[in-house]
Amino acid sequence: MDQVENNDTAASKFGRMSRERKIMLGLVAALLMVAVGMYGWKVAAVNGVENRLAQVEAQQTEAHAQIINQAKQLEDVRVEEALRLFSIPFAWAIRRELMAGNVNQVDQYLGQLVQIRGFESAVLAQPDGKVLVASDRKKLVEPFSSLYPGADLNTNEIKVEKASNGIFRVIIPILGLNKHLGVAVLEYLSPAHPPQ
Repeated sequence: MDQVENNDTAASKFGRMSRERKIMLGLVAALLMVAVGMYGWKVAAVNGVENRLAQVEAQQTEAHAQIINQAKQLEDVRVEEALRLFSIPFAWAIRRELMAGNVNQVDQYLGQLVQIRGFESAVLAQPDGKVLVASDRKKLVEPFSSLYPGADLNTNEIKVEKASNGIFRVIIPILGLNKHLGVAVLEYLSPAHPPQ
């Protein structure tokens, strides 16, 4: 009987130990599931934050590019207007010197003009298309039409054109009392568009 009691006690101890082991294993499994769940949640949260940061960064980059583009456009408008206003007294000064026959003075004007930051070149052509004065001496031997294809020698108004390389081309008619004396072409590179 003692042996049966010992077997019952051993079986009940074994049953308790087995139950305790099951509970322990269940708790360990639950802890592992909680840990894996927390790790998964953390990874998902970090990925979500990284995605939101990437979106915000992309939006800021796009907004920055738009602001820079708008600033360049505003600068272009400002430069165009300034060149147009500059061209009026410039044309008067060239006209006065041409009417007085002072071509050397005009040559000095153009030479000094290209010393000013932004002005790349200056050319004065006669109504027949022959280049009379140029800041770059190489242009003196070329016909006006090859230097500036499409530019109208007989225009009566100041035109400001923007080339793809960021250079503004100003076409300035030099008008006498009753005839065209010539046309001046100035090329200006805005500081907002540095050479590439």
